Amino acid sequence: MKGYITRFVEERLEKSISSGLITMVIGPRQVGKTTLMQQAQAKVELQEQEKNKEAGGIVLARNVFTYILDDLQLRSALKKDIRFIQKDIELSLGETLEKTEQRVFIFIDEVQKMPSLFDWIKQIFDANSEHVKFVLSGSSAISITSVASETLAGRVEYINVYPFVYSELLQAKTGVRQHFFLDLIQKVDSISGGEAADSSADSILSQLSASKSKEEIFSEIKQYFEQKFPEYHRQLAPIVREATASVVETLFYGGLPRVITSTIEERVRMIKNYIDVYMEKEIGTLARNLDLELFGLSLQSFAQQNGSTLNINQVSKDVGISRPSLYKYLDLLENTYLIKKVYPLTSGGDEDATKSVVMYYLDSGILNNLSYVTSMQEMLRPDTYSRIVGTWLLSTMLSGFSLLAHVPQITYWQNYSGHKVDIVFERGDITFGVLFAKPKDPRRLASTIEKFAESSAKDTVVLFMPFFDPVGMSMAYKADEVVVESGKQVITVELPLQFLG
Repeated sequence: MKGYITRFVEERLEKSISSGLITMVIGPRQVGKTTLMQQAQAKVELQEQEKNKEAGGIVLARNVFTYILDDLQLRSALKKDIRFIQKDIELSLGETLEKTEQRVFIFIDEVQKMPSLFDWIKQIFDANSEHVKFVLSGSSAISITSVASETLAGRVEYINVYPFVYSELLQAKTGVRQHFFLDLIQKVDSISGGEAADSSADSILSQLSASKSKEEIFSEIKQYFEQKFPEYHRQLAPIVREATASVVETLFYGGLPRVITSTIEERVRMIKNYIDVYMEKEIGTLARNLDLELFGLSLQSFAQQNGSTLNINQVSKDVGISRPSLYKYLDLLENTYLIKKVYPLTSGGDEDATKSVVMYYLDSGILNNLSYVTSMQEMLRPDTYSRIVGTWLLSTMLSGFSLLAHVPQITYWQNYSGHKVDIVFERGDITFGVLFAKPKDPRRLASTIEKFAESSAKDTVVLFMPFFDPVGMSMAYKADEVVVESGKQVITVELPLQFLG
């Protein structure tokens, strides 16, 4: 697949650029942040040119500036004079940034390579945030969020960028836009009353009377599924082959831009190259005394536990590395956005729930490479698929949630009897769960549903059980009400992966 592929996160980025905060685009290496910044900059320049035309002024936008800190000469200039960028802009503007009344946009890419800039950014923002807008990007949470949280506290809006997901590729190929989890959240927010329409007393106070009974909430969410699933089916039925192929493609190759825009023959090599560069440049820079060979072995051992409660003792035994070192490795992996640690659900006060951490790689192509999964047929074997689909679903959810102002916390639930719901999030008065593999024993499934509902702090519980049929390409779906002893109102939803954009 060649050419530019539209990212769903572009919409939120555009809104953020229009806000009065500093915009910070963060995410893994080579995930498309620079391209996203370039697209945003081009739109800003076009908007500014249109404004100038309407005002009868010059056509060229002289108020949009870009600095890429991959440029060694630029970094050298900044080391000599941290105000080099400011002087360069002021020379073009003909006035100081602190006093300008022009709308000035400053795009700085790879800002983690010059953390000392944050003090200068803070000074300019505090002096003239009304007119000066900063849009920053970077790839290391260690270098960015830790420094920015201190220096720019309360001034930054973070925009998370993840690898491409199935729904983005499907839209690029077919024009069909699927956004299951975002649609779901928006519906739940509307059931809960949403936000006030304006700042008037009537609008604000009306939210106090927007609460609904648990019966009304249950009825509305059930009705939503009854209406929405036929809509998804109508959209996808004519393109079921393309949708199924896109699921397989993203399950196997992941969603790194340089991978999915390469030819099929080049993709595996591109993933391998990404891992090599990641270890040498990202990890090698952040932890200079690290043994990269042992670190690479730990990546492979962690991959075998993807989606399972983390057994750090087993990894230590496999690789021959101490537990404290492995915990440091995990922090490095999470801070460079290669993995995400998911913690157990605690809101229900379930004393029988386990407290272990579950770890997921955030790109299925990287996970397959580290797990030596070399073919699509091998990937779809039940034991292998159960590990990979977790990464696929988690990345899909995180990508969708990145468009929201209030992002749900993703957890999991598991008790000491082995009952598990792989992904859990709460929104409004509803607890949602995702079960990667439906138990074959109906009694086991019924027990899992019962225990999970009992552990929930909410009265309404929805449990998704996605399935994938790459041969028959089934698009069947159903939502059933389940009676449980706890008195909670429960819906189980079976649906194909093709729906989960």
